[in-house]
Amino acid sequence: METQREEAAPTFPTWRRRLQAASPEKRQEEVERFLQVLRAVGTPMIDGPAVHFIAYSPEAQKVALSGEFNQWSRQGTAMTRLEYTGIFYHTMEFRESARVEYKLIVDGQWMVDPLCPNAIDNGIGEQNSYFVIGSAHEPPELAWVATIPHGSVEEFDFESEILHNRRRIYVYLPPSYETDTITRFPTLYVHDGGEYLTRARLPVILDNLVDSHDIPPLIAVMVDPVDRIREYWANKDYARFMESELLPHIDNRYRTLTQREGRGVMGASMGGLISTYLALSRPHLFSKVGGQSSALFLMEGDRTTTQALVAEFRSKFAIPQAPQVKPKRLSAFVAELSVPIAFYFDVGKYEPQFIPAHRQLVPLLEAKGCLCLLQELAGGHNWTSWQAHLKDLLTFLWGKEAAARSDVDGRSAEPALAKESAAPSRNLDDLLSHFFQSWERVFPSRLQSREWHPPVESYVEGDNLLFRMALPEVDPQQMGILVVGNQLTIKGACKTTREHGEENFHREPHYDHFERIVPLPEGVRVDDITARYHEGVLEIAMLVPQGPIAKRIPIEGIGQVKQ
Repeated sequence: METQREEAAPTFPTWRRRLQAASPEKRQEEVERFLQVLRAVGTPMIDGPAVHFIAYSPEAQKVALSGEFNQWSRQGTAMTRLEYTGIFYHTMEFRESARVEYKLIVDGQWMVDPLCPNAIDNGIGEQNSYFVIGSAHEPPELAWVATIPHGSVEEFDFESEILHNRRRIYVYLPPSYETDTITRFPTLYVHDGGEYLTRARLPVILDNLVDSHDIPPLIAVMVDPVDRIREYWANKDYARFMESELLPHIDNRYRTLTQREGRGVMGASMGGLISTYLALSRPHLFSKVGGQSSALFLMEGDRTTTQALVAEFRSKFAIPQAPQVKPKRLSAFVAELSVPIAFYFDVGKYEPQFIPAHRQLVPLLEAKGCLCLLQELAGGHNWTSWQAHLKDLLTFLWGKEAAARSDVDGRSAEPALAKESAAPSRNLDDLLSHFFQSWERVFPSRLQSREWHPPVESYVEGDNLLFRMALPEVDPQQMGILVVGNQLTIKGACKTTREHGEENFHREPHYDHFERIVPLPEGVRVDDITARYHEGVLEIAMLVPQGPIAKRIPIEGIGQVKQ
C-alpha cells in the first residue's frame, strides 16, 4: 500500500493545505506547529520567485501589506484570512534579485512583521521589516578591510550667514592626503552627509575603491541639512550658501582642485534633486552629479502628474506647506546649459513614481553632450539599495585614473575624467560600455531595425560643417544622437498609420525606425557639436577643424556601429 511522504521542509502551500484539511479538534495543534516553524525560519517564506507573506493575528479583522512593492500604499494590499486559524497570507512573485522593505497594517495600525527576523532603521525614527531574494546582498566594497590604508574623517560645525543656521560637516580625507603634501585632490560634495557617513559607509567604500585603483583619491565633503525639505527643494538661498560660503571655505581649508572639472556633487532622494539643481543652475561649479532615487519629479515631468506626486509627497512626509519654488523646470536649465556635465542616476523599480522624470531628463542631457548613466534597479527607496550602488556612482563619475596632481609650478593637471581618452584600453572599454548601457535604455533593441533610411546631406557654411536630415513627423523626444570616437549615430522613430482590410476600417499605429551613422572628420571636438530640430529637419553643426577637406557624405554603404 502506497504511503504519503512528508516533506522535510514543507512549503507554504503545503502548510496551507494541511491547515485547511485539519479537523476542528486538530486545527489549533496544526497552527501551533506552523507557528513554531515560522519562528524558526522567519517570514516571509520564500520559495523560488514566490514570496509568501504570513501574519498571525487571531483578533484582527483586517491585515494588509505595505512596502516598496506597492509604493507604501496607505491602504496596503489586503492579506487573505485562512479561516478559523488567525493566519493571514499573501503571495507575490519577484523575478529579479531584490532586497525589499515592508510593514504590516493590522486593523489600521502599522507595525513591523513580528515573525520576520530582519528589521532596519527606516530613516524617520522607526523600523521596517525586510527580506532578500536572490543575490541582492551587500557588495564587498562595504566591508572594512584592516590590511589596506584608511582615510580619516574630520568634523566641524559651519555657520551660515545666508541661511542663518549652523550645520555639521564631515570631511573624508584620503589615505595619501597627509603624506602627499603637494597634491590637490578632487572634491565630492555629499548631501545628507551624516547619513552617507554612517548608513551608507561612504568612507569605507572610498578606502576600498581608492586602494583597488577604481577611483583616484578624493575628498568627500559630507554636509548635513538643517531644514532638509526646504533646503533641498531647489532652494536659491541654499545654492548661494553652497557657492558663496561652503565651497570657498573648503577650498581654503583643504588642498582641493578648485576648477569645476575637479568638483562633483551627489545625494539621495531630495539630496539628488538639490545636487542636480545645483549643477544645472551653476555649471561653473560642478562637472559631475550623482543622484540616487532623486526626487526629480518635484521639478520635472507632466504638470498634472507632477502636482499629484507633489501632493502625495507632502502628505507622506507631513510637509504642511510646499516650499516657495519657482516653476522653472530642470529641462529649462538643461536648455541653457553650455558646458557638459557627467550625470549618474539610479532609481528603484519599486518606486515607479520616480522613474518617468529620469527617463525624460536623461535624453535632454545627452543631447547637450552630457555623459549620462541611468540605472533602473530591482530595489526601492532605501539606504541598502543606495549604498550597494555607490561603487557604480563613484567609478562612473571619477574613473580609474590617478587623482589630479599639481605641477611643480602650482598649476593643476586636468582631472581624471577629462583625460579619459588617454586611459588604457580597458578604461575606454568601460567608458563605451557605460555609453551604450545608457543609450540602449533610451533606444532599446526594438529600435535597431532599419525600416526607414532618411538621406543625410552635408554642407560647409563659414567655419561650420553641417549635416542635415529631413525627418518630418518625428517627435524629438523619440530621437537621440550619440558620438563615440569618430562616428556620430542618429537613432529615432517616426509614428505612422497603416491601414488594414479591404475598406481600410482598421487603422493601426506603426513606428518606422531609423538609424544613420555619419563619420566625423579628424580633429572634431565633441564639445563643438550642436544639434537642432526645426520644422522637420535635424541639423547637426560642428566647428570645422583646421586642415580637413569637407566633402559630401555618401548615404549608401555607410557602416554600422557594433553594440
